[in-house]
Amino acid sequence: MKYLTTLEVARELGVSKQTVLNWLYAGRIQEPPRNAQGYRLWSPSRVDLVRTMMQDGRVHKRTIMHHVPKATAAFLIDYAREVAGVLGEAGIAEVAFTRELTKALARQRRGGR
Repeated sequence: MKYLTTLEVARELGVSKQTVLNWLYAGRIQEPPRNAQGYRLWSPSRVDLVRTMMQDGRVHKRTIMHHVPKATAAFLIDYAREVAGVLGEAGIAEVAFTRELTKALARQRRGGR
């Protein structure tokens, strides 16, 4: 049987990876088993169950943060990887994104928009 990663599950369901994780953290969906490395093992039948729950309105596509993670080095590295993945999927160069983000933050500090 082919197991899916959490990111693959999120893509198949049309939601963000963070939304799937939020459902898990909030206890809205059952935690799948994990392999020896600690990765979640999503079976096709478990994904179908979550899809059914979405259709029934038991879980929503909207992401809700249930807790604010601490800005530890490990969290920041994982977050940076996630952002890099999203940028890559959108075809946006990380350097260009960083440049535009820096400009936007500078405008915000000056009181501009």
